[in-house]
Amino acid sequence: MRDLIAGERAPIAGERTFSLVGDGQGGELPTLALIALGADRRTAPAFPPIDGLTREMRAAARFEDTHRLVLDLDGVAGEVERLLLVAFDRGNQPIGRTLTIETGELRFAAELGGRSDAAVILVECYRHQGAWRMAANGQGFAMGLSAIAGAHGIDHGWVMRLIPRLRPGLSNGEGDAGARQGSGGSGTSSGSGVAIERNHILTNAHVVEDAPAVTVHAGGRPLPAQVVFADPRNDLALLRVEAGLPGIAQFRSEIGLHLGEDIVALGFPLQGLLGTGPQASAGNIAALCGIGNDSTVFQFTAPIASGNSGGPILDMAGHLVGLVSSSLNLDRIRQSGGSAENINFGIKGAIILSFMDSFGIEPPMAQYSPTGPSQIGRAAVVRQARDTIARITCEC
Repeated sequence: MRDLIAGERAPIAGERTFSLVGDGQGGELPTLALIALGADRRTAPAFPPIDGLTREMRAAARFEDTHRLVLDLDGVAGEVERLLLVAFDRGNQPIGRTLTIETGELRFAAELGGRSDAAVILVECYRHQGAWRMAANGQGFAMGLSAIAGAHGIDHGWVMRLIPRLRPGLSNGEGDAGARQGSGGSGTSSGSGVAIERNHILTNAHVVEDAPAVTVHAGGRPLPAQVVFADPRNDLALLRVEAGLPGIAQFRSEIGLHLGEDIVALGFPLQGLLGTGPQASAGNIAALCGIGNDSTVFQFTAPIASGNSGGPILDMAGHLVGLVSSSLNLDRIRQSGGSAENINFGIKGAIILSFMDSFGIEPPMAQYSPTGPSQIGRAAVVRQARDTIARITCEC
């Protein structure tokens, strides 16, 4: 049997049985679901999602039980371009184990141990030049099946039927329904975000974590927002609003960063203390990796504070190169006898673009220039970016 790694692809055809196998640790395995998408990566009307719990059948697919799917690729409706095989926890709790999906001579193991993902896309089958191919995926979703459904336009009623704790009026079983722990049932938290498409805003996953309601303040008005997907591992979250956003950030065409280059960080720190308007701070890129040589982030020196999380980091041409993520804990450094100031971390643009690509979002890219982008000065950078940044408030 051929073992695939995440991202690896292989030809596939005919009728196949996909079987979910656990890691031998016992306990109940997650439930399987099959989601069909059209060319626009939205749910295909001719092939609504099915799951191993209710075992509803389609012309080319049926679940034999919660862990085994029979799929006839030759019989899939022509409007279906992609099929996602998903495993999800019915309690919307972290799966926390290795899951293996097998079909014929192909096998893929998704390593979810120690992760907070409540749902995972195991494999994708997609059309390519008149034939079908299968790709090992392994992308996990901390917010579970609802995040996958939201990303692809699936009726949330399907999710609520499968995951009872998501139904209105029911507690999530952890004593925090309607409020974050320690908030006493009321209050708000805030962060920052940046518009990367007409109806989508990017922020940090920790900004919207466990928030029952999220509001985006952009263009001088509050807009209710839906969390499409949160990725705690890379600390990224995608929000959707129905109203069009006033501006969209432009990514730098050359994602590579340069040690020492000047940057500007924008956001809404310390709301209620410093006012409700955006704040700008300048600095430079101090290191191209984070703690423990983490290559997904870079270090920068522009001062930030609570509320800056999720805000854009821009180069001196006004192009997006990263997203504010975190700061080094100075109290802990001082307790150890050290000294440090303005050691902050941003998520690299390449990681952000990969995250967005999984949802089919292609952001505006700056036009490439062999001599590099034209610098416009700090004030112009801020002026150019004002319409793209957003203040985010979450109910606690």
